[in-house]
Amino acid sequence: MAVPDLAARRTPRALPSGTFAALFDGLFFARTLAAVDAALDSAAVPPEPPVAVIGDLRLGRALAERGRRVVILDRDRRRLRRLKRGHLVCASPDALPIADRTLSALIGLGVGARDDWQAILGEWSRTVGDGGVLVLVDRTPAAEMTRRALCAGLAEIEQRSAGRVVVTSGLVTAI
Repeated sequence: MAVPDLAARRTPRALPSGTFAALFDGLFFARTLAAVDAALDSAAVPPEPPVAVIGDLRLGRALAERGRRVVILDRDRRRLRRLKRGHLVCASPDALPIADRTLSALIGLGVGARDDWQAILGEWSRTVGDGGVLVLVDRTPAAEMTRRALCAGLAEIEQRSAGRVVVTSGLVTAI
């Protein structure tokens, strides 16, 4: 019986550093973007007034590239300077420089990990017009995000799984 020559075997070519991370990140981002788009479509968000995106510059840019009028909010001015699409605002997520009831939708990330989530959701809801939608993108368990959405006074809550994240959306009602 012949012994195979292991040295002659072709070794797989190494991929550049970070390629797998970028690939998987891209796959998860595509699922998140699709889930956010579905939430906006389900709520029949009109093209006017604008949609605000807090916490993810890439998501804001992708929505702007899809033809939505987007306001992208971030604390870091340097990161905002790199973007070319959308209206860019440097602001803290807990004190938005947006007038009451002027947005058709607000997409916020990371509220599940914050202790002051009630104040944040109150601030975000303030900026969305009656019947507009608040979309929460987070890695917090779905049941907890549903509870937080209900506590914030959102109606007609929907959830979509997008890989590692849960996209929770609900209508803002001015009661």
